[in-house]
Amino acid sequence: MNAKELEQLLLLEQSGELSPAQRRRLDAALAASPEARRLRDRLHRISAAIPAPAARPAPDAAARIAARLRQDQAPARAFRPAWKPALAAAAALALLVGVRTFHAPAPVSSESAAAAAEEEDWTDPLDAEFTELENLLLAISSGDSLEITEL
Repeated sequence: MNAKELEQLLLLEQSGELSPAQRRRLDAALAASPEARRLRDRLHRISAAIPAPAARPAPDAAARIAARLRQDQAPARAFRPAWKPALAAAAALALLVGVRTFHAPAPVSSESAAAAAEEEDWTDPLDAEFTELENLLLAISSGDSLEITEL
């Protein structure tokens, strides 16, 4: 038996967890090796020097901890589904903005395009969509009811 196995068996003996087969192996090792007996005596002295704990956990401590954990988890599960409609609305709005943004304009002649560019003051084409998105997000976060007017 190697030193690691011997140490493991001695620790199992200290904790009272030795099986009958392990007890036989340990007894054989102790009978054959004075070094194993010295190690066992050292472990017994160390164990005796450590004071026993003054207080034990309450008998129902595990049940109370499990109940508290279940209670703490309940709000997290209830919170997640509340965001599903808001996320769906945001995704739909993002899709709508994307479709409008990348929609190809009708072909225009170069002369009329140049004239229109000189006459027209340029504005951000996404400004209205971003304003609408901002208003939607504010309505969602405030908890107001939403009314969809355009699809």
